[in-house]
Amino acid sequence: MAGLSGARTLSALSTIACLSLAACAAPARLEAGDRAVALYREAQAQAKAKAKASAHGRAGRGAAPRELTVDDAVAMAKQRSGTLAAMGAREVAARARVAAESAGTYRNPEIRVSQIRLDQYLDQEPRISAGVRVRPPRPGEASATADAARADVAAARAETRTAELELEAEVRWLFDDVMLIDAEIEALDAVTATRRKLADEQRALVGVAHGTAVDEAMAALAAAVATEESAEPRARRRAALGALLERVGLDPDAPVRLVGEPLGSAPLVALLPEEALVEAALRSRPEIALAAAEVDAADAEGSLARALRWPWLSFIEVGYEFTPSTRDPHGWTFEAGIELPLFDTHSSAIEAADADAVAAERMLAAEVQRVAREVRDRLREARAAGVLVEEFRARALPAAERAGVEVARALDSRRIDALEALKLEERRDAARVKFLRLVRDYRTALAELRTAVGGPISAAEPAARR
Repeated sequence: MAGLSGARTLSALSTIACLSLAACAAPARLEAGDRAVALYREAQAQAKAKAKASAHGRAGRGAAPRELTVDDAVAMAKQRSGTLAAMGAREVAARARVAAESAGTYRNPEIRVSQIRLDQYLDQEPRISAGVRVRPPRPGEASATADAARADVAAARAETRTAELELEAEVRWLFDDVMLIDAEIEALDAVTATRRKLADEQRALVGVAHGTAVDEAMAALAAAVATEESAEPRARRRAALGALLERVGLDPDAPVRLVGEPLGSAPLVALLPEEALVEAALRSRPEIALAAAEVDAADAEGSLARALRWPWLSFIEVGYEFTPSTRDPHGWTFEAGIELPLFDTHSSAIEAADADAVAAERMLAAEVQRVAREVRDRLREARAAGVLVEEFRARALPAAERAGVEVARALDSRRIDALEALKLEERRDAARVKFLRLVRDYRTALAELRTAVGGPISAAEPAARR
C-alpha cells in the first residue's frame, strides 16, 4: 500500500510539474499567412480612418491635399513605403554589427583557479594557483573583421538605394502618365467633337439631297469610334491616378489635382553628355556598390586567412600561487601559449579567399560594362524619341496650325464649304493626338534613362535630386 501511495504521489507531482511548464511556455506564434493578413487588415483600418478624417474636412496628416506636385508625391511615397523602412532597418542592423564584430574580436578575459585538493586543506598545506588569462587577437584581425562587417553595410545601403530609385522612378512615371493622359484626353475630345459636327453636317446634307446615306453612316461611325477611343485613356487615367495616390498614402478616390508643366508644350530635356551620364551611373548605381562591397568582403576574408598562417599567442596568463612555501610577494606566475600552424596552414582558406577576390573583381568589371552599355542604349533611345518629337513639332504642328488659319479664311470668303473645313479640322486634331503619343514615348525613354543613370540626367534638374 505504501508503494502504491508513493506512486500516486509521484504521478500527481509529475502532473503538476507538466502543468506548470505548460503555463510558463511561450505562447504559440501565428502562422506567416495569418500574421500577414493581420498586418494587412491593420493597414486597411488606418487607411479608412484617414479617408474618414479627410471626408469630414479635419486638418491633419490624414487629410488629402488639394494639389500635388511630383516632388511632393515622391517625398510622400518614400515616407510611407514599407519596403524603404525595412531596408533602412536592415542598414541600421548592419551598422550595429560593425561595432559588434569589432568588439567581439577582443574576447573577454578568463579567471582560472587551479584544482583544490581536500587533503591539502586538511593537512593545512593548501596549494592554490589563480590567474587571469587573455587571448589576444592576431595583428590585423580586428580591422579585417570590421572591414567585412562594413562590406555588409555597403551592401545594405546599396539595396536601400535600389528600392528608393525604383520607387521614385515609378512615382514620377505615374505622375507624368496622368499628365500625358490628360492632354491626350483633351485632344481626343476635340477629335470627337469635330467628328460629331461632321456627322451632323452629313445628316443635314442628306436631308437636302446633297449627300448620300453612306456618307452619313460613315460620319456617324467615325464619331462613335472617336468616342470609344477617348474612353480607353480615361480608364487608363483612373488606374494610373489610383496607383499614384495609393503609393503616396492617399485615398485613390480623393479629389487631388496634379500640378506640373504641360508636357506637350515643354521643350526637350537638355541631356548631359554621354560620358557624364555613364560616370554618374557608375557612381550611383546600387549594383556597382554591391559588386564593390563583394570585393571588399573578399579582401577582408583573405586578410583574415593570411593572419592565421603565422604563429601567434593563443593566450597570455598572469597569476599568483598560494602555497605554504611561497614567499610573499614573490608568488607571481606568467604563462603563455603559442599556436603553431603545422597541421593546418590555412592554405586552402587563402586560396578560396583569393579565388573569391578574383571573381568579385571580374564581377565588378562586368557590372561596369553592363551599366555603361545600358546607359548608352537608353541614351540613344531617348535621343531618337526626342528627334521624332522635335521633327513633328517643327513640321506637322505648324502645318496643322497654318491649315486651321487658311480654313478659317476660306470659310469667311465662302471659298470652302463647312464639310471640307470640318475634315481639315479633324486632321489637325488627329495630328495633335499623334504628337502627344510621341511625347509619351519620349517621356518613357527619359524615365528609363533616369533609372539607368540612377539620378539626374540634366543639369537643370533640382540639386535635391542629385
